[in-house]
Amino acid sequence: MEEFTTEKQKRYYTFLLFVAVLMIASTLRSPITSVGPLIPFIRADLDVSNALIGMVNTLPLLAFGLFSPFVPAISRRFGMEKTLLIAMVVLAIGIAVRAFGGISMLLFGTLLLGMAIAVGNVLMPGLIKLSFPFRVGLMTGLYSVSMNVFGALASGVSVPLTQIAAFDWRTALQIWSVLAVASIIVLLMRLPAIRAGQKKVPGKVKNQPPTALFKSKIAWSVTLFMGLQSFIPYSLFTWLPDILLTKDFNESEAGWLIALYQVGLIPATFVVPIIAARMKNQRVIACMSGIVFFLGILGITLTSSSLIIAFLLLAGAGAGTTFSLAMMFFVLRTNTVTESSQLSSMAQSIGYMIAAIGPIMLGTIAEWSGGWIVPLCILMAVALCIAFFGTIAGKDEKIAFKPTS
Repeated sequence: MEEFTTEKQKRYYTFLLFVAVLMIASTLRSPITSVGPLIPFIRADLDVSNALIGMVNTLPLLAFGLFSPFVPAISRRFGMEKTLLIAMVVLAIGIAVRAFGGISMLLFGTLLLGMAIAVGNVLMPGLIKLSFPFRVGLMTGLYSVSMNVFGALASGVSVPLTQIAAFDWRTALQIWSVLAVASIIVLLMRLPAIRAGQKKVPGKVKNQPPTALFKSKIAWSVTLFMGLQSFIPYSLFTWLPDILLTKDFNESEAGWLIALYQVGLIPATFVVPIIAARMKNQRVIACMSGIVFFLGILGITLTSSSLIIAFLLLAGAGAGTTFSLAMMFFVLRTNTVTESSQLSSMAQSIGYMIAAIGPIMLGTIAEWSGGWIVPLCILMAVALCIAFFGTIAGKDEKIAFKPTS
């Protein structure tokens, strides 16, 4: 009977971990994607410029870039799941705080939630590899699907929420703290297993310093692939509503069209990790993902009718494929959980600093050029760069973590 109870408990805590992965994933995009459709309301209410409002989606990326290098060390001190629990608490606070007061509180809360999401971004690939070693592709797919389903939902319902009596853009932003609170509850339910050491994080690998990553062509290709594939979606999360408004769609339609763009991500984010895990190398699929991205943005640039839906779905498929491959590269190009976390930290730190340039730069260029043609052409050029770096990052080769002499 005791053995059955132990086995039953093991299944219970494994199920909770599965739920925790999906719940945490649901919090990693929705607080950001909910902002884009509300930018016209926020800009009018707070009377701020495009450059300043662009900071609302740039600050999380800066937080990702600046805070990611510290995440592995913090997780070694407290353990992955305790670190994620703390991050979810900070995330809930950040989401609530940003809807109080003026632009300063909005930016402060955004910075807090960016730091919290950075923890999830870095640790989740390693947690999946550690906890589900024989289901990495499937779990990465489910993780990505949860992230993008809730990201799409946040985009779609943000404007309709403001139409509810006693609701406004502040309420529409605050409501996504519910997902963070739910994640906290699930992680608290797992505390007995965490305390029992069932999911201890491996210690630092001796004689295998992270500095070895900076000498690896594969590591740099993964990093640039990660950064550029983030550059496009976060720029679109910020400015696609404005782009669609210039094509005579209204605010509510723009919000749902962004949701459709993210719907295009969902099949790719589920299927691609499973396929990629079974392939000898991922060079062709990585290259094609950039080309699909390019074609989708080209269609968005040239189309002003309902046909734009097809191109939004195409761009979404490109975004879903590139994101899933970036997550898989952290696992496929390394040998251990520690190495995976180190590569994830490097790629997300530098990568998100690259991505952070997008929202502010494109908003400023749009004001300077008087339209969105030039920014969209820049995004198409970035998509072609993704295809190039994807062919290198997709090589069937592990990064060599060699001891320093």
